[in-house]
Amino acid sequence: MRQDREEALWAVSAPLSRAAVPIMNGFARRKILRHGAVQRDIRLNGMNIHYYYAGQHDPESDMLSPRQPLFLVHGLADSALTWSFIFPQLARWYDVYAIDLPGYGLSGLPDGKTYTHLDETKELLTSFIQEVIGRPTLVVGNSMGAWLAVKAAWDIPELMRGLILLNPGGAPLKGRVSWQPFLDSISCRDLRSVRRVMRHMLDHSPRPLVYLSQFSFRDIFLRQVVREFVAAVQEDEFLRPEDLRQIPVPTALIWGITDQFLPEGSYNFFRDNLTGSPVHVLKHCGHLPQREQPRFVERFIHSYDEALSQSKSTVVS
Repeated sequence: MRQDREEALWAVSAPLSRAAVPIMNGFARRKILRHGAVQRDIRLNGMNIHYYYAGQHDPESDMLSPRQPLFLVHGLADSALTWSFIFPQLARWYDVYAIDLPGYGLSGLPDGKTYTHLDETKELLTSFIQEVIGRPTLVVGNSMGAWLAVKAAWDIPELMRGLILLNPGGAPLKGRVSWQPFLDSISCRDLRSVRRVMRHMLDHSPRPLVYLSQFSFRDIFLRQVVREFVAAVQEDEFLRPEDLRQIPVPTALIWGITDQFLPEGSYNFFRDNLTGSPVHVLKHCGHLPQREQPRFVERFIHSYDEALSQSKSTVVS
């Protein structure tokens, strides 16, 4: 009875709840732009793509920027604004690009389509690196963004200085059946399941915040671009062990150990197959290290970039 009254109370607040995530995204956008970033749009692969940029690289000039490029790729149902906790700090040192993937944030979709499938989205990433950044790039991806980045690394290894994977998706496990509980959970059939997903994603979700933003969160996962993308993924698109064991670019893994969003066994798949790669497990951190442990992620990007530079200098000498 108490739970029913609580549900009824929060249902009354649905209009405010639906505004919660847009309001938070507004603050995140202001934070990025206040520190010198600009918003840009480009037509790529038949899509209008939006991204945030801060740096000294001018693609129209023959002069090279003295700073290394850094490319940030978000995950499923997210947007470039997920990087707002680390974007301003990284922009002091790098030419930073944070993309809204097709259908997310302020990016569009191909004419007549309601989503892009995995390979189509991966091809968009490779085109962005080739045509917008145009230089060997350190790529940082979270969740689906990390899955896409691994696939892109096989297409254009010469344009990837390295990869940093934050709680990546794409582990094959035992096939699509292993992912069914995940698929069921993000279907967000009722508000209770919505709150469960929110708690599974984040290590610490204050109860009032969970309830306040639950309608916004449900609306995000019920969007057509999310539902149809998930429904279209095929088993042969998941990563294979050899995709990681023989990955052609230096790669590091960061994993928030309390992540219950991805299917069980995902961490073990990446840990066991990224042989020889740095692996960092974060306590008290769930699916979104860039939001939950931003200082660690920022420092790690710096240290990993320095290690890549030193390794290249050693090879050259």
